[in-house]
Amino acid sequence: MPETSTETANLAVVTHFIIDFLGTADLAAADATLAPDVQGITGLKPTGPIDGAEEYKATITGFVAAFPAESPVEIIDQFAAGDRVVTRFHSRQRHSGSYFGIEPTGRVILFDETHVARLRDGRIIENIVSATNLEFEMLMAPVLAPLILK
Repeated sequence: MPETSTETANLAVVTHFIIDFLGTADLAAADATLAPDVQGITGLKPTGPIDGAEEYKATITGFVAAFPAESPVEIIDQFAAGDRVVTRFHSRQRHSGSYFGIEPTGRVILFDETHVARLRDGRIIENIVSATNLEFEMLMAPVLAPLILK
């Protein structure tokens, strides 16, 4: 079944969000793609959902400051269905800054993620992250495990 014009537009929004906002912390991309009341479910905020565009921007800005991109985000697979867009991508980030108190290691870490974004009126209102980021998870385990495993 061919994509609808809304699905095509949603694919473009999510691609911009992933490549430019998640990949480089471009705040203009966040403003262009996120609804003010967006909710994000991600391990980057282990204590609960990211609530709102401003918190999303602060979360990603902090992450990219500590783990800047080593190379551009590579979209592996992406499709739209109605108001949802599913995207799997790879990102290689260098741990060059302190994050949650873990000092930089200089390691380049592969992030292999799948995001399910739900959109309304051309903006992302929900983004649920599923990731196979074992190296990152093991690196961060000493500080994140107590926050998650209460």
